[in-house]
Amino acid sequence: MARTHPLDRPITARAFTLRTVPVYACAAVAAGVVVLVAVLRFGGAVKPEIPGLPTAGPVTAWGLPLARFCYDLCAVGCVGTLTAAVLAPAASPEAGACRRAAGRWALGWALATALSYVLTLSNLVPLPVGDLLTSPDLLEFGTSIPQTQALLVVLAATAVVAARLPVGIRLAVAVFGLLPPAYVGHAASAGDHDIAISALMSHLVPVSMWAGGLAAVLIHFRRSGDLPVVLPRFSTLALCCFAAVAVSGVASAWVRLSAPSDLWQSGYGLLLMAKVAVLVILGLFGWNHRRRTVTGVADRTVRRTFVRLAAGELTVMVAAIGLAVGLSRTPPPPGSGGGHDHLVLEYALAPFTPGALITGIRLDPTILLLLALPAVAYVVGVRRIGPWPAGRMLAWHAGLALAAWALLGGVGSYSRAMLSAQALQHTVLAVIAPLLLCLGAPLTLAARAFRYDRPRLLAGPSFLLAVYPVSFLLLYGTSWLTWSLSGYAPHLLTELLFFGIGLLVFRVVAAVDPLPGPIPWAARARLLATVTAVHLVLGALLLLGPAVAEDWLSLVAPSGAPDVLADQRLAGAVSMLLPLPALALLAVRMTPVLARDGR
Repeated sequence: MARTHPLDRPITARAFTLRTVPVYACAAVAAGVVVLVAVLRFGGAVKPEIPGLPTAGPVTAWGLPLARFCYDLCAVGCVGTLTAAVLAPAASPEAGACRRAAGRWALGWALATALSYVLTLSNLVPLPVGDLLTSPDLLEFGTSIPQTQALLVVLAATAVVAARLPVGIRLAVAVFGLLPPAYVGHAASAGDHDIAISALMSHLVPVSMWAGGLAAVLIHFRRSGDLPVVLPRFSTLALCCFAAVAVSGVASAWVRLSAPSDLWQSGYGLLLMAKVAVLVILGLFGWNHRRRTVTGVADRTVRRTFVRLAAGELTVMVAAIGLAVGLSRTPPPPGSGGGHDHLVLEYALAPFTPGALITGIRLDPTILLLLALPAVAYVVGVRRIGPWPAGRMLAWHAGLALAAWALLGGVGSYSRAMLSAQALQHTVLAVIAPLLLCLGAPLTLAARAFRYDRPRLLAGPSFLLAVYPVSFLLLYGTSWLTWSLSGYAPHLLTELLFFGIGLLVFRVVAAVDPLPGPIPWAARARLLATVTAVHLVLGALLLLGPAVAEDWLSLVAPSGAPDVLADQRLAGAVSMLLPLPALALLAVRMTPVLARDGR
């Protein structure tokens, strides 16, 4: 009886078990290990012991990068599998298989994290692993070291990811779990600490979604009837990830190398060039996918082509992970990334001038990518549906441009050192930019261009009436402000939080996109009045009240800046006056509603 090719059999959902792991997965992992060992030797990461000096021993020297390789593989697999579950149709049986597989990846991630904790502590003490394991006090000492503290945070995140929670929550927590080691890792010693951290974070997330997503599609969907639906969605995501990896990689190299010649005159630079070559190869794989497999994968011959291409691409990706782990253990060239120019602020800040707020530029790859994605998506949506009001497009891109100016320009540079710059950035991100973005009617465009169902109202007027003033009260009335100014991640998270609150508020108040249910005009007017009152009261408190965050601002104030109290008075004027024109215009825009309702 003639044997049939597996892809010629009826397409049925098959659960992922250890017995069905394809040979190419084992080959990919082996390739990654070989590359890792070669890079460790080439980059000089594993050095011979020096007699008389304490050492962690060869187990730690070789075990730590190998544990990190397993850690990265499991993290990528977990994030990518959850990404595939999100991309799959809700009723797809493979989506359920992805959710279950993500729990197993999370378990492996947790085990690799625990092993990395022990080996990292062994490397930092330094003490051989055997001696460390017999000293419970030393193991507990890891709770006070930033590098091992970050691993404990990841361990907690993996426990949440493994739980039976909605897939969106699990994916968000898994993405968060990628970030803590980046904040205290290799990039933390770079001169431009914030840019280095941002570049690494904006590198890790797309890499994990891209490589892990491809593995999940290949493992779970290669025999599925839903592959023609999932593959085009993943292809679009992969293209975005490719662009993000390229941009973040350039930014990371920029802050780690002191001169272009370091690329070919140092082992670190040569390994960076090897990563560039790998990225080019992966780009060629992606181009072949889009040309040969994405649109015709329903055909069995094309499906076989997809499996072969994806298997080769996945092998290159795993090898790239081995290369990246080895690179993270390789010392950069002397004189590059050699510490912070400003020991407190973590980056050098030029003397203050009013013109610097307008002309200054400090490109942050994470923010750049977060703003570029909605800008491009809006243009693509307009091209799909044809005629679209020019005013809406202008409002959308003006909102993104203002957000970019507040985050990437001189305002962003000085916002952690001067309260007036912080107030200017905060007002733009909490009021003006969200209002303009909501006037662009993005949800209406998404519904028409991408067949996106109208979402439920995430927060009603009554909830926002409480959240908006309370959030400002907590920021300026507690130590939250000092905490948000003291580090890159706290500052970015704080500004994104208020940006999100602003979007929720002005979606309800502006009501350009249809709301899921009837909201009375009076409720919207109360919400607008509350927003206006918050900024008036905040401005008055900054103008007349005591100094806020005085210790921090006195420590980091740039030369040429006003004294702390005078700068706070200026911040109060900005908080009070800058939002008023936009809010007044919005109130005028709402008056026809009043006349139409007869109220």
